Amino acid sequence: MIRFFFQYQSFFIVHAAIYKMKTDQLYNEEDSYNDLSLYLFPSLRVCGSRLFYSNFCLSSPSVGSAKCIGDITYIPPLDPTTTFLLLLNNTNIKVLKDRSFQPFSLLIRLMITQSTLDNIQPEAFHGAPQLRSIKLSSNALSVLPPKVFSEQSNLEQLQLDGNQIASISSELFEAMSLTKLNYLNLADNQLRNLPKTLFHNLRQLKSLVLSSNQLETLESGSFDHLSNLLVLMLQKNQIREIPPRLFWHLPSLLTLSMSANQLRFIPSESFYYLPNLTKLTLYKNPLISLPYQLMGHMPRLQELYLYETNLSTLPWNLFANMTNLRALNLYFNNKLTSLPKSLFCCLPNLKKLSLKNNNLRELDPELFSKLISLQILMLNENKLESLPSAIFRNTLRLEILALNHNHLMYLPGDVFVHTRVLKDLSLSGNKWNCDCSIMGIAEWIRENPKLISDLDKGVTCYEPYRLENHPLQTLTYEELHCVVSLPCMPPGG
Repeated sequence: MIRFFFQYQSFFIVHAAIYKMKTDQLYNEEDSYNDLSLYLFPSLRVCGSRLFYSNFCLSSPSVGSAKCIGDITYIPPLDPTTTFLLLLNNTNIKVLKDRSFQPFSLLIRLMITQSTLDNIQPEAFHGAPQLRSIKLSSNALSVLPPKVFSEQSNLEQLQLDGNQIASISSELFEAMSLTKLNYLNLADNQLRNLPKTLFHNLRQLKSLVLSSNQLETLESGSFDHLSNLLVLMLQKNQIREIPPRLFWHLPSLLTLSMSANQLRFIPSESFYYLPNLTKLTLYKNPLISLPYQLMGHMPRLQELYLYETNLSTLPWNLFANMTNLRALNLYFNNKLTSLPKSLFCCLPNLKKLSLKNNNLRELDPELFSKLISLQILMLNENKLESLPSAIFRNTLRLEILALNHNHLMYLPGDVFVHTRVLKDLSLSGNKWNCDCSIMGIAEWIRENPKLISDLDKGVTCYEPYRLENHPLQTLTYEELHCVVSLPCMPPGG
């Protein structure tokens, strides 16, 4: 009776623990684990009221899935007739032996992640041509056998990110019948170069992720056969140069990320023939200059990121072919002191423009005259001393304007007369010179205090000394010793 009691008690402790694991650890997976049942737990023991385990597998026959965690070192003997999805996470599996998955004739999705896997035998996936998704992320792989995926004719997704792969054979995808592969992730490895023909057989590829490697160069023609590619991620590498026309054969491309590399120059016409591009990132490159003929016709481009560079000037026609651009980010370019008058000439749909944290000292009166849809303009953290009175004449939809932390000493009293839908204006941290010329803007602030979001942070006089820290909105002509001219009265008036 006593023995039965402890067995009965252990049964409930085990199942209570499994239920907690399900809710705390497993249910956050993208696949549901309904009706989870314990399939095997070879190293489980109960001591008092605590459950100890070194590994276990949970299977859900109703949805055809199984998940194993712990110190298992082999592919567990699960029921092949009910296993469509197999997840092996945080295990001690080091080797995938030849034909490891041949018994699982119905397996379509395999995930081995955050494990000690460092060796894949040449025929590890042979005998499992039905696989549609293989995820081997965050392991210790450094080498991939050239023909390891040669039988994966149905594979649609392949994720190899977060490993230690330093090089890839040009034969890796050549021997494959991967006519259906549409997603390939090689991010967070140690790749230094890529064979020119590596991706040529992957004609259905839609997403290619190569970010966070150590790539220094890309060979001309590397992407020539990827006419269906939608996303190309090359950020966070060490790319120093790109060959001309590298992206010319990507007519379907929607997103191109080249940020956080070591680019100093970009060849002319590099971004021609990208008619469907919607997002382009070039930020965090030590760019010194850009050619006048850089951007081709981009009628669908909506986002451009070009910040944290060494650019001291910009070609006047840089954005001329981006008529549908919605967001333009040109900040943290601390060598940029001026902007061409016609720089924003052809951006009628631009809604957000960030020019913050540059080194701008003055702006042309016509600079924003074509930005008829602009809603957000960030000019903070520059060295502007004043603004032309008509600079916002055509920005009738402007709602948010940041001018804080410049060197503003003066603003024309009518500078905001056309910004009738303005909701948020920041002016603090400037060097206002409180003489008689400041009264126009001081009176405007007094009449519109709710529009100034940082009024309490110091929109105050910087000079003269006797008025230092005096709020602009409370200034009077008498305090400034200004002579106010009154209109002449007619005789007898």
